[in-house]
Amino acid sequence: MDKTLKEWLFAQAAYYLEYLQPRKSIALLEAMRQMEPENPDVHRMLSYAYLQTDQPAESIKAADTFLQYVKPGTDTRAIKWIKGRALLRKKKLRQATVR
Repeated sequence: MDKTLKEWLFAQAAYYLEYLQPRKSIALLEAMRQMEPENPDVHRMLSYAYLQTDQPAESIKAADTFLQYVKPGTDTRAIKWIKGRALLRKKKLRQATVR
């Protein structure tokens, strides 16, 4: 993928997340994931976007994929926080369906 295009797509995806349009961000990031499936940054942003759209299972999956591809020694506290929030949301959704 052209570096300029990649940077633009990341910038647009980040813009959509910042301005509370995570579904648009997901559309861009899913396209990027198809082109660069081993790029951890794509999976990190996808995990957060899925969390914002109340899709905890997808958020957890993206977080796990990020952890699979990230370089050793990388700070992973943010993705662990995202995954923790997604696990809590998934638990709450499961409890709500039982009631």
